[in-house]
Amino acid sequence: MSKKQKVKFHRGDRRPRQDKEYPELSYITKMKKKRRKIIWQVIESPENIVISEHFFEEDAQRIADFQNKHKVWQNNGGIPRFLFIRI
Repeated sequence: MSKKQKVKFHRGDRRPRQDKEYPELSYITKMKKKRRKIIWQVIESPENIVISEHFFEEDAQRIADFQNKHKVWQNNGGIPRFLFIRI
């Protein structure tokens, strides 16, 4: 006897891929000049998505190191579109 699924899916909902492996994610920090300020960006590879911007290099490096160590978004194929800043 199988249990009935309690979550209802709607048209257009996407489920995570289970049959295919995602590419290995890595995070790097990059310096960028905006107007007259220097901003440090954390970039997710291979998609080259900016996930956060910081004024201090140490803050950006801390996030990049954490993400490289724990791979939080690896099972989802990267960070979701509504969380990153821009491509």
